[in-house]
Amino acid sequence: MKRNVGIMALLFIVSSLSMKLVAQENLNALVKKCETMSSVDINVVSERNAQTKKLEPKVISITIKNDQGLVNEFLEAFKKDKENANQVIENKSAGKTNYSFFYKFEGVAYSFNSDASNEGGASVSVMY
Repeated sequence: MKRNVGIMALLFIVSSLSMKLVAQENLNALVKKCETMSSVDINVVSERNAQTKKLEPKVISITIKNDQGLVNEFLEAFKKDKENANQVIENKSAGKTNYSFFYKFEGVAYSFNSDASNEGGASVSVMY
C-alpha cells in the first residue's frame, strides 16, 4: 500500500512538471518561429545569471509588421494556451477587432496587443 502511494505521488510530481513545460507550448513555438522571419522586429533584453555566468533573456519584444497570418497564428496560440495560464487578462473593444491579452504561466508571462487600425500588425512580449 505504501508503495502504491509512493508511485502515485511520483506520477503526480512528474505530470505536474511536464504540464509546466507544455503549458505555453503554442506560444513558445511561435516566438521561436519569429526568430527567422523578415516580417517581424525582435528586441531581446538579457541579464547575466550570477550562478551560471551566462546571459539569459529576460524580455523578448516582437513587433509584427504587415503579416495578418502571423497575427492570426498568435491569436490562435493564445486561445489554445489559455487553459494552462495562471492569470488571464483579455480586452476586446466593442465593435472593433482590438485585442489585448496578458497570460501568466509559472515563471513566464506573455502579452499581445493588436488593433484594427494597424492591419497585419501587432506586438508580443515575453517576460521571464
